[in-house]
Amino acid sequence: MKYWLLTTEFPPFFGGGISTYCEQTCAMLTQAKHEVTVFMPYYESGTVLETMEKGVRVVRFNPSISPSAKFLGYEANLSFVFSEIVLHQIKKEGKPDVLESQEYLGIAYYLLQKKHLGYPELAEVPMVVTLHAPTFLYFDFNQVPLYKHPNFWTGEMERFCIRAADVRISPSSYLVEAIRSRMEIGDLNIQVLSNPFEAPYLDHQVPDYVPNEIIFYGKLIPQKGCIELLQYFSELWDEGMGIPLRFIGGGHHLFHPLNMDLGEYLKKKYKKYADKGLLLLEGEITPLELSSKLSQAHIIIIPSIVDNLPYTLLETMALGKVVLASAQGGQSEVIKHGFNGFLFDHREKGSFKKSLNEILALSRETILETGSNAKSTIRDHFSHSHILTRKVKLLSTKSEPGRNEHFPLIRPIRQSQTIPFISTQDHLSVVIPYYNMGAFLPEAIASIKASDFKSIQIIIVNDGSNDPQSLSVLQEFEKDAQIEIIHRKNEGLAAARNTGALNATGDFLSFLDPDDTIAPAYYQRGIQLLKKKANISFVGCWAQYFGESNDIWPTFNPEPPYVLLHNCLNTSALIYKKCHFLDSGLNDVRMIYGMEDYESMISMLEKGYRGVSFPETWWNYRIRKNSMAQSFTLNSKLYLYKLIAEKHVEFYAQYSAELFLLLNSNGPSLNIDNPTLNRGIYSKFAGSKLGQMLIRLIKKNKHVRPVMIKIYKKLLK
Repeated sequence: MKYWLLTTEFPPFFGGGISTYCEQTCAMLTQAKHEVTVFMPYYESGTVLETMEKGVRVVRFNPSISPSAKFLGYEANLSFVFSEIVLHQIKKEGKPDVLESQEYLGIAYYLLQKKHLGYPELAEVPMVVTLHAPTFLYFDFNQVPLYKHPNFWTGEMERFCIRAADVRISPSSYLVEAIRSRMEIGDLNIQVLSNPFEAPYLDHQVPDYVPNEIIFYGKLIPQKGCIELLQYFSELWDEGMGIPLRFIGGGHHLFHPLNMDLGEYLKKKYKKYADKGLLLLEGEITPLELSSKLSQAHIIIIPSIVDNLPYTLLETMALGKVVLASAQGGQSEVIKHGFNGFLFDHREKGSFKKSLNEILALSRETILETGSNAKSTIRDHFSHSHILTRKVKLLSTKSEPGRNEHFPLIRPIRQSQTIPFISTQDHLSVVIPYYNMGAFLPEAIASIKASDFKSIQIIIVNDGSNDPQSLSVLQEFEKDAQIEIIHRKNEGLAAARNTGALNATGDFLSFLDPDDTIAPAYYQRGIQLLKKKANISFVGCWAQYFGESNDIWPTFNPEPPYVLLHNCLNTSALIYKKCHFLDSGLNDVRMIYGMEDYESMISMLEKGYRGVSFPETWWNYRIRKNSMAQSFTLNSKLYLYKLIAEKHVEFYAQYSAELFLLLNSNGPSLNIDNPTLNRGIYSKFAGSKLGQMLIRLIKKNKHVRPVMIKIYKKLLK
């Protein structure tokens, strides 16, 4: 089997749960003679590097050198470059039998988008998403601002990955239920399969222990339960208990509510216990030191307030140690209380104290027996052979019914009575609203005629042009049999677009402003998708600016709530199923200053007609100083947004809480056209190449983090 694995973490540079999972999974597959390739980002090189490591081919690439790094935020760019690298590899050597990715950071977002958008290289490639640590769940428990960009959009990418995968695997039922309250998964089949784990010390004897040596080790982040754990111990110490707690770990992670390092916060809050020798804060130590200390532990505590299936649990149980773990995670599905470990419940007052005292009262023989049972549990249920047999079976799981006929959208929209689309002919009508634009019209017409899709009717709606040169250009096109020209008095862009739509003869409809152009592939690929996906009514793409700018505007699938705050799609040049546009997308003539196309899309969404965006620059948008879009004023925008909100008040009300949070987190949406970018105090810097390189350095380097946290805190004052 040719198995490709996408990840952000892989040894030897990382030691977290995802890294351990990838290492164990690769070992499991290579032992069974499967051909494994790992794809991962690597920022120390300007080229793609391929190496063989323990029988695994590792493909490392630098996302920051891609052109997309100039217009996509860190996480979105990472996902986009993953898709480009994988597609390149497929073209080079053929398709894999299985392609697996983590859901964390949405790294497979663009790859899954491209598969469902009909990219032929990805057809028939089973795509597996294994759940590890979705930010939209874990950020919440870590008290990170969930609705601040790009956090919100990263969560959206993760949700899409979960919904779009062919096979979804979660190491615990707990994680599935935790996700259920944060996204729509009722129609999805999520398989529960434990993470694989083997280690040489599994066959060693259960080590002896130092009485009352109690250890917590891991990242100092709220999710890991370190705040609650110290609260429990401080109460026990105040009651007179003299047993110390050894705290191992750190990582210099920002505690967002207080804008300070959580480790520093805990040191200050519990200083009196540290001074008494009851709290032993050791910070980060070497792997060799950690192994020695864990081997001597009497009790190892895993107090997570939310968790998947932490490798901390598997590693410590494999050592033969007694684990005291919270019920708030996949650990509760592994531990049988009193047999191979012990559990407590954060929701039950006194539960931790009761379980701790229960362990402390056990005899040496019982402690060692519990450790032996823990070893047996890991050996019997998490071995490579056991997990691989089940995983191979899961990979053959059939997709949900109708999957190929529907595009996997993140959120359902309550539909009113939509009308069915029945295509009788592959024919497209392109409507060009025209007012005194003779200098540009020939270029627009030429781009339409150069389209890969050939069955096209071009309708030019002359909205009362009075410029002689523009009228002369129209006269030339009167002779073209492919072009129909409709003359009318000047009533504005919205009315002109409606006139063209009502006179269109094609089953498919598109608009194009006379100063813009389209790429040859746009109409062909868009119509192919509209014919294939029953739940998609319109298609867009990215915008390539030209004229007075050469920037790229990445557009996004128009999902609420974000789409209700800002237009995230190239609405002036979409491709529609015409009957759906006529049913609910006709332009509102009250939108006299613009945004008529944006309001049209919201009307269609409200009725239940959905749309998607190709991540391709197939629409060329001319930037001109005197264009209608460039003449917007703040007051005209506010007036148009008022009209939109009043017209669609019930639609907005459905998402009022999320809209409230997005606005409070990011400020007014008027100037936000890219949710993948950081809009904080350093937004411009973070969007630059240098800024993104520094952000990656901070994420990777434990020595840089504390310095940057201090700088960040000062900037916020």
